[in-house]
Amino acid sequence: MTSYPADFEEHIRQLLSHLYDYLKLVENPVARRLAGEHSGKERMQAIRSAVMQAIENLRRENTANPASRQNRLYNILMLRYIDERSANEVLNRLALSERQYYREHQRALQTISQVIWDQRFSPEAERGKHSLARELSYLNLEGDPKSFAAHAEIAAALRSTGALAKQRGIQIQLSQPAAPIQLQAAQPVFRQLVIYLLNSMLGGLEAGAQIRISVDPAPAIIFSAASLDDAWQNLHADATANALLRSLNAQLESQSPPSSIRLSFAQSAPKILIVDDNPDSIALFKRYLANLPYQLLTAQEESQAMRIARDMPPLCVILDVMLPGVDGWQILQRLKSHPDTADIPVLICSVLEMQDLALSLGADGYLKKPPARDELLRLLQSAQISQL
Repeated sequence: MTSYPADFEEHIRQLLSHLYDYLKLVENPVARRLAGEHSGKERMQAIRSAVMQAIENLRRENTANPASRQNRLYNILMLRYIDERSANEVLNRLALSERQYYREHQRALQTISQVIWDQRFSPEAERGKHSLARELSYLNLEGDPKSFAAHAEIAAALRSTGALAKQRGIQIQLSQPAAPIQLQAAQPVFRQLVIYLLNSMLGGLEAGAQIRISVDPAPAIIFSAASLDDAWQNLHADATANALLRSLNAQLESQSPPSSIRLSFAQSAPKILIVDDNPDSIALFKRYLANLPYQLLTAQEESQAMRIARDMPPLCVILDVMLPGVDGWQILQRLKSHPDTADIPVLICSVLEMQDLALSLGADGYLKKPPARDELLRLLQSAQISQL
């Protein structure tokens, strides 16, 4: 990890402050690099996507709780720059004093600057990003991965790292699970991720240390040692580690100071069906729900929406009204009249102020477009509780 240049942090500050201002972004040298070869509308989307990805890397816990101390830097950046809240709104929302807020805000800027530098601008990122992307693409991670025994793959990874561990005088102990635990993921990437994590841990421990590995039925892989602080700090902003984690839909979690690092995998998450033909609206929902325990499905018209709702019943449907052909009102009535979909909660999300009409036609809730993230999460939680 290399330190960023002196002016880089100021460029990041300006980028965040003008994230929705096209003319200002055009002038920002960091934004221009993040945009790559994109132009026009795609240029703006590429820049915001890169910034959102970097901010998401600061999330430590899968929770929407604004009081989460682990997620403080993440929440400051999300509320201040993505949701465009004022400084006073942010500090009140996070229950911070003014002095705490400005101290933590500066720390958040420094951290996000380092993350973006490491991911996109450092010499290491330039050398490795294309080859890693090609490898992950080759493995077809979007396909249907096969199940494999987690314990066996970890044992294989230990055979690769055993010589290095022995050379550094560090013992690695793998516990045998009470029952076989299967993972459904890209097996080659999983093994390389375990090797990559172990390599980072070995680099931060002294001779005589011991790493204990156990497999949790959750499923999760738990790495424990006397101190993993150096490894945790390095992995948290490591572009390669984060690319591997994203490809496996996995995440690293720890407490502070870390004596264990937990590698957890997303399980069958509640599905949410977004019926909307506007890519910006879909991108907004993806941003709001990124790293939360939901799986997003999308449809742009009636037949596709009905097929998904019947074949893969979602937790709820978020339905736009202004659709070409069969509009949202008609889709709502068809969903509510079909026996296979009648019990699925439907939230109308529209720029039109017609909440009473939506509810009279059977909608279970209404969101003004564009919705506030808090209101969306509240309605999703209500839908989840109603289905228990």
